[in-house]
Amino acid sequence: MIRVSGHSKIFKGSLYLDTSWEKCIVVFKLSDIKCQFFAFQGISTVQESAAGGYEIALKIQLPVSKCPISNPLIPGPTYLTQTINNQLRTTTVSFDSKSKQYKLTYRVISCPENTKLFLRRGAKVCIGLFFFEDPRCNNYAQASALCKAKNGTLTGPANADEYKYIQNISNSSNYTSNPDSFDYLTYWIDGAGTNTAYTFEDPTHDGTTNYQWAEGVSRSKAAGQCLHNPNPLHVNISEYPCTATFLVKAVCWRGALCQIPPIIE
Repeated sequence: MIRVSGHSKIFKGSLYLDTSWEKCIVVFKLSDIKCQFFAFQGISTVQESAAGGYEIALKIQLPVSKCPISNPLIPGPTYLTQTINNQLRTTTVSFDSKSKQYKLTYRVISCPENTKLFLRRGAKVCIGLFFFEDPRCNNYAQASALCKAKNGTLTGPANADEYKYIQNISNSSNYTSNPDSFDYLTYWIDGAGTNTAYTFEDPTHDGTTNYQWAEGVSRSKAAGQCLHNPNPLHVNISEYPCTATFLVKAVCWRGALCQIPPIIE
């Protein structure tokens, strides 16, 4: 939080908190025991004032842990990025030297329903399970088409946190998305064999680097073999013929793990 000389100029609304100046977050100082708090998107302009007058604090991210000697908001721009309620919220603070005003602009990146936002190297993706409708069990090619229909691609885990999320939603789907009462549901993920390697639709998860494989299963990379998760018997990722749809009443390839573009506002 950077404290500068200035006061609120253009804003939508605020809260008044009876607390000390030190305990306020992003605020305009009204007195030594009262401050005016502005939430995300709540204020667009802060007017600079003479030193020793009004004081206001703006929260930004600094490249170092120590307070800078000079005002880091000038010349700017500076930024604050926070992930709150499955949204990536970015505040940009720019200084207008002519009007002596700090301008605050906002951007929200969110995900469609039933997907979760993850940050990957150079990419922001929304990950979720998408289900086949008719038939409810289908093959790898149809899984790829399902993701593309959502303007996305098949994907796989890019880190341990993603894989934990994938396992949680896959396991819970046995109870929420299993109208035909199969013993196990599994989902196609990114990876199709070519005899020498797996090919991938989504370059942002670094291939199989972060894939957690089922113990003792084949990783032949053979043409016609595709990856799915979870393996009914060994929990983690396995390969199986890409044409598979279901095995009697035991296993259903119920859908696809997709990454789709986030919503930017």
